[in-house]
Amino acid sequence: MTVSRGRLILAAVLVIAAALVSTLVLFQHHGEPGALTGSEAVCGPGSGCDTVAQSPYARFAGLPLAAWGLLFYGSVAVLLALAAAEGEAGAAAAGLAFYGLAAALILDAGLLALQAFVIRAYCALCLATYVLGGLALAALLPARRAAPRALLRSGARTIFVGWVLGTAALGGLAVAAESALKARERVRATTILGGPSSAPPTPSAASTRSPEAAAPAAPDAETPAAGQDAAADLERYREAARAAEEQARRLQEILDDPKKLDQYFADKARVEFERAPVQEIELQGVPHMGPAEAPIKVVEYSDFLCPYCRSLAQALTGFLPQAGNRLAIFFKNYPLDKECNPNLSTTIHPGACWLALGAVCAQEQGRFWEYHDKVFSVDLHEAKGPDVVRLAAGAALDEAGMESCLVSDRAKQRLSAQIAEAARVGVQATPTLFINGKRLPRISDFLATLDKEAARLGLPPFPKAED
Repeated sequence: MTVSRGRLILAAVLVIAAALVSTLVLFQHHGEPGALTGSEAVCGPGSGCDTVAQSPYARFAGLPLAAWGLLFYGSVAVLLALAAAEGEAGAAAAGLAFYGLAAALILDAGLLALQAFVIRAYCALCLATYVLGGLALAALLPARRAAPRALLRSGARTIFVGWVLGTAALGGLAVAAESALKARERVRATTILGGPSSAPPTPSAASTRSPEAAAPAAPDAETPAAGQDAAADLERYREAARAAEEQARRLQEILDDPKKLDQYFADKARVEFERAPVQEIELQGVPHMGPAEAPIKVVEYSDFLCPYCRSLAQALTGFLPQAGNRLAIFFKNYPLDKECNPNLSTTIHPGACWLALGAVCAQEQGRFWEYHDKVFSVDLHEAKGPDVVRLAAGAALDEAGMESCLVSDRAKQRLSAQIAEAARVGVQATPTLFINGKRLPRISDFLATLDKEAARLGLPPFPKAED
């Protein structure tokens, strides 16, 4: 059965939309700023999108699932373009696209079950690709009786070869894009802390008014004529409506402009930090870089299997020498692993508890930072006790001492105390930073917030990231 041109066009639009969403998820997976902003706008900060992206199930055969999705939907789009050909070959191309989407829908059901029962978090962007693929499948329903094997017949081999070559080219692009994004991720590790603060423009009175505040004051109570009262009321309502319309227009401009949207989230985070309560965090005996009595104290809650934590660790280590004696950075464990963290509904990083215990034991041997740097220098996705001992040996720690410490009650109690404290001060994800007791909403605002804190304490500003 042939598929109408309208259905082919509809399916192609849906498949291309799914490819674009997969691209956004891929960029978000690698921490691209624009993609993170878009993901935050759709999913919300600290959402299931972040949890799913950090899970060990987010990659297959060395590539993120989003890259595989991009390749698949691109391949289906090529098929749909070829399906416009007349005759049996075009129908067969549409049939192959139908069965490919059907197989993908079954796989999507498995991924949805994985999110629901294993990861226990949902990625709204991933769900959007499932829905778009399902709708494209429905649009191609008349093609279900077409035999895809017809593409192998002599008269249709040109179309088949074209699809294979197109898919191969897309595969090469997907691999190249993955390599480029990983390279950008490494470069961005040096700028993850954001830029120095700059005084935000002082908003005009009109821009800070709510619709109610924008309305003129009520007319004087002694106005003699009822007609004048009615006219004044009407004008006041018109002014309020104009103010509300202007506010809606400004909000729409923010949503349409990525830079304005990022500035909106930056302003929101700044206000949130300023209003945040100062938490009491125990710093006695905590591993730290910089002088313990520095006027600005940063506490980092981290997970050794969290890729963002690795980038942050590299950035903080590189920045600290520029800070003089004004900054100290304290490290605390918050492994996203249910084996030791009762605050989680599911394990995100299996084995993170073992690595956190290793950090506690490394501190006992006086070689915490050697262990810290060694673990973050290795690309791990899971860890067990022997892996920790091996890494510790690579950092010149005593293996026998590490083995006995890992199973000791004292190490487990110290780790439990850090996890309990993290829950008390509101840590829900990693990395989470506190600056002088206040939680930093966005890591990219780190340098700007440091400058504001320095100004509050009467200290000179910190150097720019490129200095």
